[in-house]
Amino acid sequence: MKKSVPFAPFPIKQMKIFSEPFKGVGGKINKMFPALKENLMQANTGISSEDYSAMMVFSSLFYFIIFSVVFVVLFSKLVTTFSILGPIRIPHSILVGLVVALAVAGLMFVQMLMYPKMQIKKRVRQVERNLVFALRAMLVQMRSGVSLFNALSMIASSDRFGYLSEELKEAVDNISTGMSEEKALQQIALKNPSPYLRKAIWQIINGMKAGAYISDVLSESVSTIVREQQIGIQKYGNNLKILSLMYLMIGVIIPALGITFLIVIGSFPKIEISEILFWALLGGLVLAEFMFMGIMKSKRPNLMSE
Repeated sequence: MKKSVPFAPFPIKQMKIFSEPFKGVGGKINKMFPALKENLMQANTGISSEDYSAMMVFSSLFYFIIFSVVFVVLFSKLVTTFSILGPIRIPHSILVGLVVALAVAGLMFVQMLMYPKMQIKKRVRQVERNLVFALRAMLVQMRSGVSLFNALSMIASSDRFGYLSEELKEAVDNISTGMSEEKALQQIALKNPSPYLRKAIWQIINGMKAGAYISDVLSESVSTIVREQQIGIQKYGNNLKILSLMYLMIGVIIPALGITFLIVIGSFPKIEISEILFWALLGGLVLAEFMFMGIMKSKRPNLMSE
């Protein structure tokens, strides 16, 4: 995965240089958010928590300055009132511009802070999408007499298992350079955020230490994940019943009743219903539909393939 920072105004190398003076503030942010270091590692960003925190501070300050100038100039044409602070008259355009710029910079800071968790969720979904198929392929290979290393190499070099192949390729490369299979798999288990992949890898490691047949361990791992998959699908089906009622309320009942109510109210004398209100209702309906689609996608089990 490429090293990246959302909303970074400059490339990563320049960001590290420009954010160097802010590492002291970044250290305080690390203490406030102790999970940031682990999130960055599991998101596979390749950036230390100290550097990332300093980049967040620098980027927020950079955008605050830029948007302050933009919003002050913009509001200077719209807001012409003043506030008197002793002998100083402060234009409201400056105050409003600084507040809006501070709000925008704060939103970007929060977005950058949440970015590792978003990448973790994306990584987990990509890994678990093909996990069952990869473990079954390894099981077939090992029951045919293939060694564990060759089975891992087959998964790592295949294009059928998507992002999971990239995860196992690191273990294969480490084993090829002389690292033991247990240690290489242990590194993958510690770095990967997918609970199902970690569980399967730890079962393989424990089986190797106990001298058990790895094929039997893989078979049990596949059975466990399949059971979890079935339970997840059942829960998803139960959630769909509630979500369908929500969709019916948001997409049909509330708009129909709302428009009917507005038409009835508008028929009374001295009550005028503006056309803008109907457009606002349409915009709210479209926004609610997109939010509903996001909820549907978030409730979908990771183990379900596309």
